[in-house]
Amino acid sequence: MLTQTNAKEAGAHRRSSRSRMALIAMTSIGVLALAACANATPSDTDSTSSVSPAVGTSITMVTPATTDEFYLTMYCGARDAAAEQEVDLTISGTTEITTEAVMQVVQTVLATEPDGMLLTVWDQEAFNTTMKPYTDSGRPLVMPDSFLGSGEFTQSIRTDSYQSSYDAAVEVVSSFGLSSGKVLIVTDSPGNGIQSARAEGFKDGIEAETGLQVLEIQYVGNDSAKASGTVTSASAGNEDLVLVFSTNIGAGTGSANGIATAGKDIVHAGYDTSSSQVAQLRNGDYDVLVAQSPYQMGFDSVTLVAQILKGEKTQAEVTEKTVFSNSALVTQENVDSPEMANFLYKEDCS
Repeated sequence: MLTQTNAKEAGAHRRSSRSRMALIAMTSIGVLALAACANATPSDTDSTSSVSPAVGTSITMVTPATTDEFYLTMYCGARDAAAEQEVDLTISGTTEITTEAVMQVVQTVLATEPDGMLLTVWDQEAFNTTMKPYTDSGRPLVMPDSFLGSGEFTQSIRTDSYQSSYDAAVEVVSSFGLSSGKVLIVTDSPGNGIQSARAEGFKDGIEAETGLQVLEIQYVGNDSAKASGTVTSASAGNEDLVLVFSTNIGAGTGSANGIATAGKDIVHAGYDTSSSQVAQLRNGDYDVLVAQSPYQMGFDSVTLVAQILKGEKTQAEVTEKTVFSNSALVTQENVDSPEMANFLYKEDCS
């Protein structure tokens, strides 16, 4: 189930088939020049500063899953923007994805009273109260790949999770010639608004614009073993299962295993393009991947906070609460094309 914020967003983004792009790219493909970044792994003391920053321009970035390639790519964009804007950027986080682990880091960071913050969370409701004193103080909070259900943040810069998945559903069904059968969606917990939007977008795309039937959405977290068992069971109970959509890496790995166990010709669509997922795509464990633009999210988020801190822009002038970055569909046919290169996540930015 979508959070209230995402439910409204989902309704606002339902579009007819005429609005879809071609399979190669669902939105315009921007050129994301990944500048050199020697080491993208953050720590509690990780800091980027090209010159002595102006007073009052300290920015702290907090994310979960700090060793995940998506966030490593995002950190490189953030660092490049910090250097360009001549501000001090500190990246903090945790390798975990639990609310408790991220909350501990957030509370530690808030105690340092940063001038501006970038925050990514997987639970869009749990941090509302914690962040309210910070946003009430008038300091900018920009959220790459995330948002707060309360709406109390300066701007969210992220993929349109709902629409990218809606478009993917329609394009995959058309491209793979799926005229009938059932569809299984495996995703994270209901509290994860971003991934719930992916699941709901795919479901709505199937139901609104294809003749396929969507089974009940299955919540497996990021647990590959649970996802594998879920897909295996669904296949055994539904002889006409023809398509599986997984919304995160763990669910994707498990879904691929479940499909292999089932021994059926089931199309597997996944979300994100880590190096392991791209390798699996090449091996046939995925048939298509929905790719995001984490570098641009990090770059644009730091740039916006820096502009506000330096007085080049006021928060009142930031009228767009949400800005959607580019996404694309990556297949075995286009994965090695120049157009797709910047949509594949990196362990570093060289």
